Amino acid sequence: MKLLPFIAVYLSCSTLLAQEKIFHQPNAKGEWQYIHPFVDKSYVVAIQYGVKNDEEDGLKSSNLYFGKIGKTDKVFWKEQLQLRFVKDNVSYEDYNNDGLKDLLIFEDTGARGGNAYYNLYLLNAKNHMVKKVVGFNKIVNPSYHKKLKVIVSYGLAGTDVYISVYRLNANNKPYQIGKSFKETDDIDVDRKIAELLKKHKSKSF
Repeated sequence: MKLLPFIAVYLSCSTLLAQEKIFHQPNAKGEWQYIHPFVDKSYVVAIQYGVKNDEEDGLKSSNLYFGKIGKTDKVFWKEQLQLRFVKDNVSYEDYNNDGLKDLLIFEDTGARGGNAYYNLYLLNAKNHMVKKVVGFNKIVNPSYHKKLKVIVSYGLAGTDVYISVYRLNANNKPYQIGKSFKETDDIDVDRKIAELLKKHKSKSF
């Protein structure tokens, strides 16, 4: 079973819980984390953990910003999330097969820690853009299969593992290909995925 580890593979340095708060919010509440997804480190993804006193089961109301710092800081977009803070919460993997690793931010776990969920943000280094893939955080234990060009999900249910296959559509929204199937010792997972893709292709015409 191939589960995405929490260990981060950084493209650039991520500063955890920095004291100085960017985007002109020196008195903002919570703990801050700064992520630099591009070589130009003036572009920043900032996570503000604990914006409210409503932590439940380890989840914190959090704000996520993407902006550019300089003489005049700019915030391009902001969203609110419920996030569980873990030490190595950031990783990079290419999910749209464009040759550039995209940004994954850990959200939460399920199944007593066996199932992990992430938010995916596609990166465009040329235009310095960060775009969220809406709905990706519903895919459990995601990983990208480079050969077959699909997202593979390994979901734990009791002692069983169920595998689901996804792709991103033209609008970068995930959709499932075929039905989930149970992983067994005698099943060839790659062959099974290839069969699902073949059936999906035949139905597309």
